[in-house]
Amino acid sequence: MKLFMTVSILVISLTASITASGQDIRRQVDDLIKAEMAKLHIPGAAVAVLRDGETELIQGYGLANIERKIPVTPDTVFQIASTTKPFTAMCVMMLVEEGKVSLDEKAMKYLPWLPAIYSEVTVRQLLTHTSGINRDVRTANVDNFTIDEFKRRFAAASVSFKPGERWEYSNNGYILLGLIVEAVSGKPFGENLARRITGPLGMNDTGYNEPPTAKMKNRATGYDWIENAYRPSPYFSGGYTGGAITSTISDMAKWGRALSAGRLLNRSSFEQIWTPAKLIDGRPGSFDFRGEQSGYGFGWFLTSYKGRKLFTHGGTVSGFSSQVHRFVDDKVTIIVLTNSKSGPDRIGFAEVLARGIADLYFSDGT
Repeated sequence: MKLFMTVSILVISLTASITASGQDIRRQVDDLIKAEMAKLHIPGAAVAVLRDGETELIQGYGLANIERKIPVTPDTVFQIASTTKPFTAMCVMMLVEEGKVSLDEKAMKYLPWLPAIYSEVTVRQLLTHTSGINRDVRTANVDNFTIDEFKRRFAAASVSFKPGERWEYSNNGYILLGLIVEAVSGKPFGENLARRITGPLGMNDTGYNEPPTAKMKNRATGYDWIENAYRPSPYFSGGYTGGAITSTISDMAKWGRALSAGRLLNRSSFEQIWTPAKLIDGRPGSFDFRGEQSGYGFGWFLTSYKGRKLFTHGGTVSGFSSQVHRFVDDKVTIIVLTNSKSGPDRIGFAEVLARGIADLYFSDGT
């Protein structure tokens, strides 16, 4: 009886300690987010933290629309910008698993209209940003072009380098990947996204290439801080499959859980996604990313943060920023969405917040 009581007291004590610790980290995250939002002039943010594949924290902060005083909730819809790219890569890998796309096949097989100068570019090189494809055809930060206009500009753009010669981030390459998905499947990319990813995961508030309308009650408005005041940002889609997905923090948490559980793809496919690219001469396609020597897989930066293995992708677009940090060995995923973009340092506000949260979670060095 005495032993049972001792064990019971120990279990109760440990449970209380864990609960207190959980409450303490939530308070610290709250304090951090509110302080950074005030300092950086971020009107609204949504945050999720997953640990061991389970949602530990999910919260909205500030305002989704300042003029109408609409608060951010877990169901507020944000543009996620280039965080679209991991979704595009996954759609491609699903077609690879189905035998409809080959990673080492020339992209021209699927897109016969490609200019001859890109005849040697492979699907794998598009996925890993080692294709030499001209990186962007936008003429301004806000430039909503049609696909026909994209093709016209793309045909006139110069080659950055020979395929596989080095690494360079390319929005154009990921637009081409989306067009490959459409060409092979015979369906618009949005339908592929819904059927293959968002539908099976229950990401019911996630969309593709959807401009804001007055009827969208949950849609956040993007803002810039100009002359000491918030100004609504002009709309830019983000550039098709390089950056045009919209989502909520609730849906992005579902995406994070699916990645942690290895859902939607075979293990071998995930292993390829998380494998750093190699150049045509066999050297790693490494580069400096935020001060760390890093690689790039299929739609993900493969890097580290303060010695911790990190798979990450973020995005910034007119009025919005997003970030997904997956600390793989620690089994912690941090996701942040904001309705403002970035400051003079050109680092997205969502990334600033995500790194601040990571510092809180790993402050004890464990």
